[in-house]
Amino acid sequence: MAIFALGQLFAFQLKSVLYTVVALFLSSWGLTSNLAPRVTLTSGGIKYERESYRLTGYWLLRVAFHSWILMNNEYIKSSTDSISFIPAEGISTVLFQTLPEEVQTFKLVIPKLLAANFAAFVLANVLSWLTKYLRLLFSVLRYYHGVKKADGPTFNDPPQRVLIVHGSIGAGHKRAAQAISEAFQEKYPEVCVETVDIVDFAGSLFNTIYKKGYLSLSEKTWGSHLVGWAFDAGNTKRPGWAKRLLQEAFLLDFIRYIYKFQPDVIVNTHFLSTEIVAGLRRRKLLHIPQVTVVTDYDAHAYWANYPCEMFFVGQPGAKGNLIHVNPKIEEDNVMVTGIPCVPAFTSLPTKSKCIKNLGLAGDKGRPIILICASGAKYNGRPSVFTLYEQALSCQEELEIVVITGRQKDLRAELDEIEVPSRHKVKLEGFTRVMHWYMQAADLIITKPGGLTTAESLATGTAMIVVSPYPGQEARNTDNLLENGIAIKCNDLYLLGGKLQALLRDKRLSKMQKRSKEFGNSEACFEIVDAIAAGNYDYIDLKQS
Repeated sequence: MAIFALGQLFAFQLKSVLYTVVALFLSSWGLTSNLAPRVTLTSGGIKYERESYRLTGYWLLRVAFHSWILMNNEYIKSSTDSISFIPAEGISTVLFQTLPEEVQTFKLVIPKLLAANFAAFVLANVLSWLTKYLRLLFSVLRYYHGVKKADGPTFNDPPQRVLIVHGSIGAGHKRAAQAISEAFQEKYPEVCVETVDIVDFAGSLFNTIYKKGYLSLSEKTWGSHLVGWAFDAGNTKRPGWAKRLLQEAFLLDFIRYIYKFQPDVIVNTHFLSTEIVAGLRRRKLLHIPQVTVVTDYDAHAYWANYPCEMFFVGQPGAKGNLIHVNPKIEEDNVMVTGIPCVPAFTSLPTKSKCIKNLGLAGDKGRPIILICASGAKYNGRPSVFTLYEQALSCQEELEIVVITGRQKDLRAELDEIEVPSRHKVKLEGFTRVMHWYMQAADLIITKPGGLTTAESLATGTAMIVVSPYPGQEARNTDNLLENGIAIKCNDLYLLGGKLQALLRDKRLSKMQKRSKEFGNSEACFEIVDAIAAGNYDYIDLKQS
């Protein structure tokens, strides 16, 4: 009996120690994974990225705290290895008074090592965040002292240092930032341009909630409708101060980077950075102008941040959106340029040249149909399969090009589908000449993301819109339909019939003409010219 009791006690204590072992393993793994991509061996020795010191310090704290608990903990030697808590004791509430007696005496038992490791986790986070706040405070004070000493904002007009900020939440924001960066390199190589992803500064928790959470929800039917509901519900007013402060708490490293880099102007292709910068300026903590490039054809309320010296939008309706949501935004400060595509779209070869360069047939009377794969699912498999099969079912002769990107397995599976003799097919993986494919195509079948739409318009390509996410993609679709540029296919199994009807009633050429009229391949240079010339008046809140 005594041996059995000792065995139970040993097993309970071993289980309790296991919490610390697991916590220590996870912390060590976090430290290793943080160090691995940041330490490189060079001829001069070991090189370490300076900006990762804080994150490394956080994981070192976690490892140190969990190691101390494991090696020097008195809980294992104590007679009990758990914390017992009776909710009813010391808590006199109507709820507990009305509960049965046996429920009131319920004990909540927490292993002490589990509680100790949770405390270590909390302490490491608190110390890490405190360090970030202190470093940020030092940067703010140094910056503010410089501004006071100069008796006003200290930036060059026209700008010599430009910070472009995007958010890798979908590819469109990044591609717009790339377009502006490349346009600067081509026309103003003397200007120092830095491009950063705001999500990289936010940490894993923010990344999981804000980025991965949004993308995973959008790929589910119920999730996309939830995202659409949130989009519409939030499109009536600006986010409150509580949300802004929460975002700033996660983005302290980004704020500190602004003070460190000291740009003459900040260019935003995502509304999150616009909101952060505007909030700092309203509190007189920052005196740097900013401009915003709206990357959808409808400007959501989240874009309407003030102060912002200039907005660049895709179409006149977006201008009306911004002014309606935030009356402080003046009409002269919103410029309708179109959404910027990379400069490669401004100097495209002719359609026939692109067809030849890509190895396409380009037969007369055989339209070239471009299908772009996405992460969307349809009936439990990637939607590109249904799109491809429906295109193959069309009775009109087609030349079909499917872009699968980096998904090699997807391309291999598509290659196994039998192709009717009346069609010609090319399956393409990752490509760096997407602009050539768009120039060669007569029609593109795709989701209506802001940048994909802008690139299609820049090449005068007609569109069939499929699977738009509720929210911004749904509104992009509305703009395309209103301007006669696209048709929409709600049910993918009807695509073949819609495609056939479109080709037989001669609408395609009219849609291509409207697409070319609505697009602007020069938008990137128009935006960069306005920024480089300093064509905006700095909004000094001291005088407003």
